[in-house]
Amino acid sequence: MFKKFRFHRSFNAALLELGIEPTELNPGFRDEVLALATREQLTPKEAALVVLSAVYPRLSLVDRLGSIHVVRKWRSSPQVSEANYRRTQSAELAFARTPAFRNR
Repeated sequence: MFKKFRFHRSFNAALLELGIEPTELNPGFRDEVLALATREQLTPKEAALVVLSAVYPRLSLVDRLGSIHVVRKWRSSPQVSEANYRRTQSAELAFARTPAFRNR
């Protein structure tokens, strides 16, 4: 239970770092991402990249530019493997059955 709490907290922090407000995400979409992250053994930052790949077209230009900087930094860190990064960007992890944002 504590491990799950830490994962959620780290996931929220990663989303905020990318410029995505966790409270704006549709709960169903969020649950799908977290289930996928558990099934695929993704780190919280890799799970946040899954969200980013789904919501990127709907972000403002400023948020897009900010997220690009963060993703570059993450790619050189041990918390994001190159293989999982490529999977999140290639839509290999396509799953979304619900809209990403509540009402945007």
